[in-house]
Amino acid sequence: MEELRGLPGRGNACAGGRIGAMSRRSRSRSLQLDNPPGLREGRLAQCPAGPHCVSSLEERPARRVAPIGYAIARAEVSALLLELIGSWPRMQIVTAGTDYIHAVQRSRVFRFPDDLECHLPADERLVYLRSCARFGWYDFGVNRARVERLRQAVNRRLAQRR
Repeated sequence: MEELRGLPGRGNACAGGRIGAMSRRSRSRSLQLDNPPGLREGRLAQCPAGPHCVSSLEERPARRVAPIGYAIARAEVSALLLELIGSWPRMQIVTAGTDYIHAVQRSRVFRFPDDLECHLPADERLVYLRSCARFGWYDFGVNRARVERLRQAVNRRLAQRR
């Protein structure tokens, strides 16, 4: 241990850094586990505390995204969503139904998973959206951009049908 003294990033400071990193990782994991994907009482889960999630059901303006409206059959919109989402890179569809779609997209470099959820209630002509990073605190706007990209693609395809 004598040869490590005086060198930056060595000894106890290095061990402390690793422990600190592990506790941050554990904390970020617990953020997502508090609100995992899926419907709760017929609604999408609320966003966790951090700024790494957007949702159509969110009350906080910075996290809110508008739902997507449609005027065709729900099954057709669901099929359209599956087609569009399935065509994106690094995207895996986990659950595919007429009323609920769950997909996971992994980041390009580090392969971090982000959940994308679409809920199409039977009694409304709206697609409620939720996009949330599983790890980390800040998402650099990736989840909002993902939802807006989906909205633009759906609206473009619906406009072509007219």
